[in-house]
Amino acid sequence: MEQIIYLEQDDDIPVIRDRLEWAQAQRVLLVVPPKNHELRSLVNLKLLGRHARNESLKLALVTRDPKIIELSREADLVTFGSVEAAQRSRWLSDDGAEAEILTQTYQRPTADAEAEAETSLDLPERPLKDVRRPRRMPGFRPRSEGGVPRVVLALSFLVLALLVAVSIGAVVVFIYPEGRIRLSPATADISAELVVRANPEAERIDYTALDIPARLVQVELSNVGRIPPTATEDLPADRAVGTVSFVNRTSQEITIPVSTTLSTSSGTTVRFMTVQTAIVPAAFNAITQTEVIAVDPGPIGNVPAGQINRIPDPVLGRQVTAINEAATSGGSVAPAGVVTRADKDRLEAIVLQQVQQEGYSQLLAGLADQEFIPPESLIVIALNSFYTPNLEGEVTDLLTMEMRAVVRGTAIGGQNANQLALAALQSQVPTGYNMDPRSLEFVAGEVVGVQDRAVSFQMRAAGEAVAEIDDRQVGKDVRGLSIEEALVQLRERHPLSGDPEIVVEPDWLGRLPWFPFRIAVDVVEQ
Repeated sequence: MEQIIYLEQDDDIPVIRDRLEWAQAQRVLLVVPPKNHELRSLVNLKLLGRHARNESLKLALVTRDPKIIELSREADLVTFGSVEAAQRSRWLSDDGAEAEILTQTYQRPTADAEAEAETSLDLPERPLKDVRRPRRMPGFRPRSEGGVPRVVLALSFLVLALLVAVSIGAVVVFIYPEGRIRLSPATADISAELVVRANPEAERIDYTALDIPARLVQVELSNVGRIPPTATEDLPADRAVGTVSFVNRTSQEITIPVSTTLSTSSGTTVRFMTVQTAIVPAAFNAITQTEVIAVDPGPIGNVPAGQINRIPDPVLGRQVTAINEAATSGGSVAPAGVVTRADKDRLEAIVLQQVQQEGYSQLLAGLADQEFIPPESLIVIALNSFYTPNLEGEVTDLLTMEMRAVVRGTAIGGQNANQLALAALQSQVPTGYNMDPRSLEFVAGEVVGVQDRAVSFQMRAAGEAVAEIDDRQVGKDVRGLSIEEALVQLRERHPLSGDPEIVVEPDWLGRLPWFPFRIAVDVVEQ
């Protein structure tokens, strides 16, 4: 004999197993509704098949769900597309004979079905019955029924009451108590130091060679620097001044224009110029004085009286004569800067440093998140430069240099360096401990070398490892123990940084609950 069981949409594995236990035949067909997702699990199908074998049942599923069909094959369960297909197969009857089918459904009756059932039965109306309520409840009187002695009935009642009392006591002792445990896991300080190489040619992190990828960055800019020369020499500074008298050699008025050139007539020729226009009266031997200044600066313009007596202009020279009745004065010398090779080299070093600093600032502004550039990786390539004045030995107050250059550096990803350092830290974590991410610290140290744009630098990492504590295992370890025994057990079996805290409610029991789920374990990391 075979039996068909129609499942509902919300039936789970415990319900299905319960229905299999009530099966009245050795062969059972389970009809799975389309929206039942409980059997779309390989684990559930294997559990169902194992339960059927334990109950000595031969089980098959009726479903058109492709997933259930595929998983049923892995669980060694037979599936059919319909009940008719199962009936036509040899599965229900190995000898091919038609089998008797029992159909068991668990579908809830609807309101329409109940109404139809009521209308299909022609039953007489039930007469109303007058039930009188007694004035008081009758007391319990043990009596014999069917020949059973009253003593046996009384003893049975006492035994039943004792069992109820024991059950209530068990509930109070094993279920009602609640325990709370607070644990602080042990910690261990972990640190690591390593030398990391940031290589622009690397494509990925090499944990063996301690290489990380890097990238080359550059910026082009120009800068101007100025310094006073360090070498000096005395050079003519101020020009000499004096007074010259013009004597009219005619009877006409003579005009002496401003900037009229005069000079000495003996020794080294020294030139002077009038600083204002002078008018010689129209009379023979008439005299007019005017101020003059030396054309060239320095002491050369300091000439004695009577030395300025030559007028280069021939027309004016025939009309008037000139003479300085007093010596000129005021021509002097002063120290002046002179360009040297050392000044040029010093200015070039200053400009290069300024270019490097400005280029470094621009490169830092263009970095991605967590990137950094070691200053030791920077190089400055001068494209062109020129000085003003350019020649050595030239006199100037300021030596000027303008430079156009390229600044290059190696950009290093901090996250890559941190990842290498983290791997070094994790290799030192003791067994049974986990690294606390909140305690991690990474510091990029000094550069130890730069070769072919690859930068080697020290990397320091530190963190704290926290012992693993399984709160479920803690509850199993101390269930049913007294507080003193539980303290000893926790110290011996779990790495702790301090004494455990145990609270039991109600406290008069003095023991932790027997069931672990009644013990709340709180693992607090410092």
